[in-house]
Amino acid sequence: MPVHPLLRPDGEAPDRLRALEERLARLEARLEPVRPAADTPSEHSPSPDPEVFWALQGLKERLGEAGGVLFTGAVSMGGGRYEYQWARPTEALAQADWAERSERVAALGHPLRLAILQRLTEGEHTVAQLVDELDLASTGVAYHHLSALQGGGWVASPRRGVWAIPVPRMIPLLTILLALEEG
Repeated sequence: MPVHPLLRPDGEAPDRLRALEERLARLEARLEPVRPAADTPSEHSPSPDPEVFWALQGLKERLGEAGGVLFTGAVSMGGGRYEYQWARPTEALAQADWAERSERVAALGHPLRLAILQRLTEGEHTVAQLVDELDLASTGVAYHHLSALQGGGWVASPRRGVWAIPVPRMIPLLTILLALEEG
């Protein structure tokens, strides 16, 4: 019987191939549990792997059975370092007035506003820079969208004519983008 070209004559994989297969298996093991543990919650759902779900384990230890939601991040973007964490117990989220958050969410609902925010993740920009980089028709168009973003708390003007994403908004913004990924 012919031997596969990647195997030794005795049928064994060489050390390099075996190491590659083991590495791939470890990577697949890390990726697989990223999916929800079960499609529907149930007391019979398997416990998530604490090695993969280390943040979830910490949240459960801190908030107990009632649980909650946590988002956190540590990123370097636009010449700055952003570290942020926010958590709320389930009860606080369920009882909150969600409609109060509509302006903040609505401000993100325009492609040009998201393009402006993406540019601002690179650092502060003047209105003139945004007009040039995004090929906008006028500074009036830029100010219109910056005003909506400012009303939602997503941008601030630290100096006249200069716009930036406030430090406490960077990780929440990136979290929203992450939550919108298909997965």
